[in-house]
Amino acid sequence: MKNLVRGITAIIKRYTPMRTNKLSIIKSTILLIVVIQLMSCASSRVVRPLQKGEKQLSANLGGPLIGFAGTTIPMPLSALSYAQGVSDKVTVFGGLHTTALIYGIVQTDIGACINVYHPDSSQFGVSVNPVVNMAYDKWEGNFKLWPEVDINAYWEFNPKKSFAYLGVSNWFELASERAHGETQENRWLINPHLGYTYARKKWNYNVETKWLVPNVDTKPNVVDYKGINGKGGIGVYFTFTRKF
Repeated sequence: MKNLVRGITAIIKRYTPMRTNKLSIIKSTILLIVVIQLMSCASSRVVRPLQKGEKQLSANLGGPLIGFAGTTIPMPLSALSYAQGVSDKVTVFGGLHTTALIYGIVQTDIGACINVYHPDSSQFGVSVNPVVNMAYDKWEGNFKLWPEVDINAYWEFNPKKSFAYLGVSNWFELASERAHGETQENRWLINPHLGYTYARKKWNYNVETKWLVPNVDTKPNVVDYKGINGKGGIGVYFTFTRKF
């Protein structure tokens, strides 16, 4: 996906001092593609299944925290998604990553949120999200696919409307090589996360934070990712949802 590399490189140059050499930019670009463009464009799509027949349209903005101009900001990545309840326990959803689209990459995710535990008398629940992530480079015709399985536990409040949650997103890299023919060393990529959804009658407002790929070293690096002890990156996301 050379066009994606060029697009992400442009973003890196914007957030990188001019003295950085070209090789460092290329290496950072490779990491950025894996960590950011593929996994951190969006917050969790659906954590608690919708009611049967209920629909929602969401927009989110956010990304990994980086150091820029003497301060820390989230990289402004964006995405749109749609979800619909097929039963009270199962919701299907699909998303489109609008930032990738700017650079000619059609990146989508299609999946379902399934309640595996939520007694009627309890405000605690557990859901599992099987997801398929796909990216297509319209300029060169390249296509890639990443399976994903998310597991979330959530707690409902006031009463059973707003909720807090924590969980982990698991991405699986099927390719044995990454960009420029390098060996793919990380085939299982994890992203722990936690969040809170403030629910109203027609609108939901969500904030979520992720620890992106904590098993990957991001220090030292051209881009000043704000991780934990030089591992991964912390992401912050805001989502606005309209219910129908």
